[in-house]
Amino acid sequence: MQIVFEFETQYGKFCDALYFADDAIPDDATIEAMKQERLSNWIAAVTAPSPVSKYQRDENGNLILDANGDPIPTGV
Repeated sequence: MQIVFEFETQYGKFCDALYFADDAIPDDATIEAMKQERLSNWIAAVTAPSPVSKYQRDENGNLILDANGDPIPTGV
């Protein structure tokens, strides 16, 4: 059995599906908890801060290189 669901959030639409064997369908409360867990995990991924680069980048995200063509570390 496939249960397709979606949520409208401030970050856009989240759409996913849960799959169960016909003889192993959980109760409604468990299904709702599973949906909420998937949504929470997606929001956590969408709102996670970007990893900090150890190299300097320009406004377009390109590495800034020194005179030798090597990337310049941040904080230098």
